[in-house]
Order: sequence, then C-alpha cells, then structure tokens
Amino acid sequence: MNDLIERIGGCLVLGVRGAGPDSPELRADLECCAEARIGGVVLFDRDLATGGPRNIESPSQVRELTACLRESLGDGLLIMIDQEGGNVARLRKEQGFDPGVPAAEFARLPDDEQRRLAGEQAEQLTSLGINVNLAPVVDLSIAAGSAVIAGLGRSFGDGLDAVIRCARVWIEEHRKRGVASCLKHFPGHGSATGDTHRGLVDITATTQRDVELAPYRALSDEPGALVMTGHLLDRSIDPDLPASLSRAHTQGVLRDSMGFEGLVVTDSIDMGAITGRWSPGEAAAMAFTAGADLIMDGVNAPGQVRACPAVGLVAAIRGAIERAAIPDAEARFTASVRRLDALRRWLGVGV
Repeated sequence: MNDLIERIGGCLVLGVRGAGPDSPELRADLECCAEARIGGVVLFDRDLATGGPRNIESPSQVRELTACLRESLGDGLLIMIDQEGGNVARLRKEQGFDPGVPAAEFARLPDDEQRRLAGEQAEQLTSLGINVNLAPVVDLSIAAGSAVIAGLGRSFGDGLDAVIRCARVWIEEHRKRGVASCLKHFPGHGSATGDTHRGLVDITATTQRDVELAPYRALSDEPGALVMTGHLLDRSIDPDLPASLSRAHTQGVLRDSMGFEGLVVTDSIDMGAITGRWSPGEAAAMAFTAGADLIMDGVNAPGQVRACPAVGLVAAIRGAIERAAIPDAEARFTASVRRLDALRRWLGVGV
C-alpha cells in the first residue's frame, strides 16, 4: 500500500500556504504533503483565497522556503513557478526580483538580447532553488481580443516561426542553467476568447488546429521541456472532456499522433473550468487516466479557502485503481515514474 501511495503521490504537484518554516499553515500543508508523498510543489506570490501574500516575499526568504520544502518532502522535489515574464511573473520587482518582460515584448528583441533575458530568468530561478519554470507560452496570438493570452502579452505573436524560435531560445537558455521549461497550453489557447480560470472553454469553432499544434511538434524533442495540458474543449477530438482530462487529447493526439515522450502536467485542477463540473478527486483520477504524468492542484482559487487536498487526491486515484476505473494503471505508473525519474536525473536532484 505504501508503494502505491508513493507512486500516486509522486504524480501530484500541490500549492502550499505560507512563506516560511514558522507559518502554521505551511507546517500543516507540509505534513499533509509528506503523508501523501507528493512529487512537486508550485509557488505563488498571492493567495487568491484571502487576497494576501502567499509564498514569496524576498530572495532570501524564497531560498529558505525551498530549502524547507526539500527538507520536508525530499531532495527529489520538483519546485515549480509561473515566471513567464511581465504580467505573469510570480517573482515581482517590488519584492526584489527581476520580473522579466512579457512574451510579446521578448519577441521583438534581437536574438542575443532574448538569450540574455531568458538566461537571467533561469539563473534567478536556480539561485532560489526552483527547478521547473511553467513557461514558455506557445499559444499563438490568434484571438487578438483574448483577455487571457494576447491581452496580457503572453504570446510571442501570431506568426508560427516567431513563436517556435522564441520558445526554443527560452528552453535552451533555461536548459543551460539546469531549469526545466513547460510548453503551454496544449492544444492551444491562442484562438480562444474565454478564460479557463472562470469556466470550461470550448475551442471547437475557433481552433486553427494544425497551426496551434505546430509548436508542440517542433519542440517535442527539446530536452527538459514538459507540456501542460489546458482545460480546453475541442469536440472534434473529444465531445465531452477538456484536453487536461481527455485520453483522446493527451494520449491520442499528444503522445500517439505527435510522438511526445516527455512529461505531461495538467493546468491546475482548481480552476473554474474543472471545479464547475468535477470534484478535485474526480478530476485527478480522470487526468491520470487520460495520460498526465503530473496532476497540478494549486489550491489557490479566488475565494476558496481549502485545506491541503493531497491525501484526498491520493485516495481518489487509489479508489479509481481499485475499482478498475483505470484499466492500465500499472503500465501508466511505469511510464510516468520512468519519465519523472528521467527528469530528476536531468535536473540532478533526488538521484
């Protein structure tokens, strides 16, 4: 049973409350995460449930925090953050960090300047003990009115060549510094106008599928690059489930059709696109069944104060396995553990 819990927990990435060892909330969350034997933690600057700060105050504090996380949860812990640059940067200037520039601005810079900026971001993360950057966004800026992607300058642009080139620079410069990157949001959020934080987004009528999948095809062999599946519904691929919970998308398109062999991580399952229809446990079991290697729950949705769900998520996935609702569970674990071990060897942690 302990082996099963460890294998399930290793596939979970959780948000935790608190900024340091003296935080009662952090101590409680770490106790829960240790019991569930989780494999990753994602950091946030703001606690959206309370409106106050969360994990990030200053460079020295973050270094102390990441050391505390590893002491509690193991040297092989994956510590993740969204540090895209500009409007989506958890490390902010007012806290003493370099927030970087938005992707739209990054794309207009000459190659040497792009490499310098991407390298500086990676060096900043390395110095803080963070080893996975949930960036770059490879969504094309197709829907110019999108408040989520184009409106925030999160896309490198609407030109496929530019998006691929900029993303490759980002990945390469992070890789040189031992930081993994993450391509998002599969199968493409750039043509959508809705916001998956608020509800499920149907891209069936708007997607330019071949173009939006092209960055993943071009970059799928880049070492140290994960793929994040989005809560995006394309009924022509799966009539009922978003990519994050869909085997047709994750296994069928991303792995079988496109040949991606790296790690797949879901967007956070506490977002409105998921919580409006499924419980966290249901979503976690469905994501694992779909083929995700890492299921993320940031536990950081606006107005939702939640205790650490790690033990409950493990129980939900274990229950699905025991009911034979995940028919190929052993093969799934074998594949995910192999990919996770490969990433940790690449990062040089926990090996």
